[in-house]
Amino acid sequence: MSVYYISNIEARLGITLSLCASQRPLCWAGAKVINRCRIWVTACKPGSSPVQSSPIVHNQRHRYWWSADGADGKTGGDSNEPDSEKLSPFVQYRRAQRRTVNVPRRIYILGAGNIGGFVAHSLAGLPHRPPITLLLPSQKSLTSWHEQGESIKLTTNGLLDTQSDFDVSFVRRPRPPEEASEVQSNSHLVSEARDNPQDETIHNLIVTVKALNTVDALRRVAHRLTQESSILFIQNGMGVIEEVNEKVFPDPAARPQYMLGITSHGIYQTKPFSLVHSGYGTTALAILPRKIEEVKPYFESSALYLLRTITRTPVLAAVGFAPTDLLQLQLEKLLVNAVINPLTALMGCLNGDLLYQPSISRVIRLLLAELCLVVKSLPELQGVPNVKVRFDIKRLEGQLLVIAKKTAANKSSMLQDINQGRLTEIEYITGYIIRRGEEVGIQCVLNYMVKHMIKTKERLAWEKHGNLLPTESRNPG
Repeated sequence: MSVYYISNIEARLGITLSLCASQRPLCWAGAKVINRCRIWVTACKPGSSPVQSSPIVHNQRHRYWWSADGADGKTGGDSNEPDSEKLSPFVQYRRAQRRTVNVPRRIYILGAGNIGGFVAHSLAGLPHRPPITLLLPSQKSLTSWHEQGESIKLTTNGLLDTQSDFDVSFVRRPRPPEEASEVQSNSHLVSEARDNPQDETIHNLIVTVKALNTVDALRRVAHRLTQESSILFIQNGMGVIEEVNEKVFPDPAARPQYMLGITSHGIYQTKPFSLVHSGYGTTALAILPRKIEEVKPYFESSALYLLRTITRTPVLAAVGFAPTDLLQLQLEKLLVNAVINPLTALMGCLNGDLLYQPSISRVIRLLLAELCLVVKSLPELQGVPNVKVRFDIKRLEGQLLVIAKKTAANKSSMLQDINQGRLTEIEYITGYIIRRGEEVGIQCVLNYMVKHMIKTKERLAWEKHGNLLPTESRNPG
């Protein structure tokens, strides 16, 4: 039997590692290792020993490879004490990682547009892929799904890749109160509802619909979400979480675990469920603590499972971040969108037309001056290192010009929405900065003007396409 030794001994954290290979008898080596240090494991023949290593052999029962114990060597797999002062963050993470074994593997994706279809296609390409269910919010989307061969097609560098074997579900609007009470009063309807797949619990949900449609979409599946569920929002704009808390999950004790994600991949749609991957990018993810003041937050097992599944998907190039780091990445993207999207929508031009225009350059600097001032004054960023440097006007102007040059031939999403007579996400881009500015005592006069110019053009586009005018309740502000 081989004996395993561990180097880099003498440090703070205590764990017990189990090593198993080729079904051979196990030999346990316990050691104290440094947090985040590389642990070198050496297999030696009986009678020999590696240099600078000393084994501590324990006769313990067989354990899974992901198990991790405290320094006392006692098992803690079923313990629910993540805030214990005696446990290191590494041990807490390993225990939480082991809890994901019992999480259902099925992933639901709400919204099958550009980002939703891209995420679904990428997850479907994994070996031992998880079951995937597409939640379609309209009958039109369901009809298009059948017409396109019940598959998602992605073209990258001229190569077509088709993924199928998705489950699809049409999510209906919630029943009115009087109809819901009628269902509860009839036992046969209640039993029928329990057997309906529309009422199955959702543990892992990815939301990719537009920010302004998020509340309506989540209301359709809110009854299927529990406190142990996790919701990953991958959207443009900010302020969606606050609106969801207010209108969908007002009770903090019943809220699911929230996750946020942003992606820089370039995706556009040629027809329903047929996508083109026009630009490679990355995806940033973070699990949000339930309470901001939590020093050692407890993450649901479903959130850890969703994070591990997304980050092991090569095409997405996903990386996990701390919530504060992701917030800064979100704000960087938001400030760029708050300049490029409204200006291109107002002038009806491509992104590249903003380059080398002296008049537009002055407007960009004035808008960025207000935006950067608000961001640097946010209370959640006070004390964070290098915030003033990161959100410097000159730095963000250079970043904006680089993005405009890379996407010179593209139409911004806001311009596409206006051309097609759809509501824009201006309230979650420029509107978010205006609201946060008011909270810290800054009046964003220029951005306020830009927001209402977009809303006016939005209304004119609705009239041009013969639609009803958008009401304030649908698009507040």
